Amino acid sequence: MVAAPESVPPAADPRSTSPPIMFRTSPILATRRPAPSRGRAPIARRTRGEISAIAAAGEIVAAALDAGRRTASVGTSTAVVAESVEAVLESRGAEAVLRSEFDFPAACCTSVNETVIHGVPSDRALVDGDLLSIDVACRFDGWCADAAITVPVGEVDAGRTRLVAETEATLQAAIAAIRPGRRWSEVARELQERVERSGFATITGWTGHGVGREVHEAPAAPATLTAGLLGRGDFTLLPGMVLAVEPVLVLQAPPPSGGPCLRGVATVRGGDAWSVETASGVPACHVEHTIAVTTRGAEVLTTMTATREGVEA
Repeated sequence: MVAAPESVPPAADPRSTSPPIMFRTSPILATRRPAPSRGRAPIARRTRGEISAIAAAGEIVAAALDAGRRTASVGTSTAVVAESVEAVLESRGAEAVLRSEFDFPAACCTSVNETVIHGVPSDRALVDGDLLSIDVACRFDGWCADAAITVPVGEVDAGRTRLVAETEATLQAAIAAIRPGRRWSEVARELQERVERSGFATITGWTGHGVGREVHEAPAAPATLTAGLLGRGDFTLLPGMVLAVEPVLVLQAPPPSGGPCLRGVATVRGGDAWSVETASGVPACHVEHTIAVTTRGAEVLTTMTATREGVEA
């Protein structure tokens, strides 16, 4: 689930001496759990066993997403897609944290076309050419995982097909770029340059995040350069960190940036108080994986074959 930067506890980089900074609390994404204490939250570095536990939750998330993908078809409602996701979570004994932690009205988000993120499942029937984003997070045995896919429904035109392919390729580029010792701003800059070359736009104001006992933990991990990353929000990747990385691309040309940070397209809040939509009505694509930083690079934890033993931390 994409986080508003103010909902992610500000991170204290293990190699930084910067003073603390604070974020506002988001009324939409605030959880029931106590707010973090003042100061910058440390970026957790997980043990091999803890990463294996997150991978166990990640395998359930992947299975739930697979059920949603197989259910999504022309004529099927997004509510039915969400029911298929929830059935997997329930059968595996996993907690649907979007509902339990955020009071979201369903076990997953289902965002169609211009709804970029946090779409609420409904009786809306899918039609040919729709792009359906399914975003699932769960907690299993005390550990969380978070991932999203975008499913082309029926016959999809070439522009939307390329949008999905480019968004997925951006996520794979992020995975390939992750390695110990790199600053996150370096990864974000590479992803931003890729987005700019693609000719697509993105959104700003929403970000990837740390994952662990909670689904939203420090640090904020945006997929493009932000003012925060150019200031005190940057951090060094170290083995044992676990991040949810989630690029979002939009089917329109990017606005002129006028600086080092990529400007996002305008978004508006939907009438359900949850969904975030492109103001222009153009479709978007959102994908996400939970990823562990290892001594050699990155380990994707939200796959059907996620490693649960011997994950290298």
